[in-house]
Amino acid sequence: MNQLIIFLIGLSFLILFSYEDMRHCRVKNQLIIAYFFLTLGILVITGNILSQVILALFWVLFGGLLWKLNNIGGADFKILIINSIYISLLVPNMIAGQFLFVMLFGIMGVIYGLLAKLIKTKKEIPFVPVITLTYIISYIFWTI
Repeated sequence: MNQLIIFLIGLSFLILFSYEDMRHCRVKNQLIIAYFFLTLGILVITGNILSQVILALFWVLFGGLLWKLNNIGGADFKILIINSIYISLLVPNMIAGQFLFVMLFGIMGVIYGLLAKLIKTKKEIPFVPVITLTYIISYIFWTI
């Protein structure tokens, strides 16, 4: 499957999730489930399922730690796990692609958190836009 098509499918869902997260501070599980099943379909078409499962397990551990420490919400956690499959399908080297995504995600998460502290908002901070921006920057890095 063409990498641009895979990127655009992931991006369209992430933009929808970002809108929902910014507007309602919540992403509906039905949307995340649709994203999951579409991802499974793409994964079956592209193959290499074993390595994808191993990467998803890494994200379960990493994202679970962030969720347990109350740094991200439940929807962010689920989206990160599913999104790891898209990232690995877009880059030529899966490990390097995941490493880049984690590094960008950490840097942008810290910057986003600091900006949120400066604004001093009392409501929940939507984090899916950070995931979306990290996804876009990762794709641009690997296609240039």
